[in-house]
Amino acid sequence: MKLFKSRNLMIVYGICLFLILVGTFFDFNLSSLIAREESLFGRFFLIFGQFPVMLCGFTAAALLLRSLPTEKNEKTVFLALTAGGFAGGLIGVKEVIENVSGIKMILCILIELLIACALFYYVYMRCDTSNPALLRRTALFILFTVLITTAAVVFVKIPWGRPRYRSIIAVEGLEYQPWYVIGKSARDAFEGILDHDEFKSFPSGHTASATYILTLIALKNVIPELKDQEKTLMIAGFAWIILTAFARIFAGAHFLSDVTFGFVISFSIMLGLGKLLKIDRKKKTK
Repeated sequence: MKLFKSRNLMIVYGICLFLILVGTFFDFNLSSLIAREESLFGRFFLIFGQFPVMLCGFTAAALLLRSLPTEKNEKTVFLALTAGGFAGGLIGVKEVIENVSGIKMILCILIELLIACALFYYVYMRCDTSNPALLRRTALFILFTVLITTAAVVFVKIPWGRPRYRSIIAVEGLEYQPWYVIGKSARDAFEGILDHDEFKSFPSGHTASATYILTLIALKNVIPELKDQEKTLMIAGFAWIILTAFARIFAGAHFLSDVTFGFVISFSIMLGLGKLLKIDRKKKTK
């Protein structure tokens, strides 16, 4: 993927470093300027911010089904991974269930499922099956990016204990905590007053999830008609990430440094897996 070329990586990480530096000194000021907790823009990405999880899960399942090994034991393993792709993808409706009710919730879930199933059908029908090993590597690249990143974000969130901007301005005595300060003293002090979720600002899980969408750029290796569409896929992916990140700041759920680190964690894991699994390698392997 061109995104993994040295020059592009320098640009991406250079921008991230700049944003982290800005957030280090101006996190609270920036949130004070733009946060609008009840905005429809922020609420939209709260509800649909996990949608890339479903897209990735269903895409990986389609690739795995089209490249199942013939050997019985291997086939069983990859069938289990396929089921995991579907099951993991359904986590994408979590925010819908938690934040929408009634007929609106049903409609939102149906919309997500229809889009995800349409993508599944497109990938299943259009992928080139002449190189099953490449299909499987691409599927594993997508699946494990989601799995490892999700675990990493949760692992960091819990001990970090950073309070969200919306809670800081709403609760007297709750102070702003810079991103580089680690500790749960504030969470313990406000036990019973605030839910533990209000102390999971760092890093942004929604932004990390939005970054998963970049793994779908790898489809250009396995779907012939997408071969020359990497730039378009990249632009669309980064547009979704930027909108999600901004929406989370706008909603008062995260600071600039939170969303930047959410992206960096997800992108770095994706980069490492892409290199490890050699998803751009075209040579057929057993």
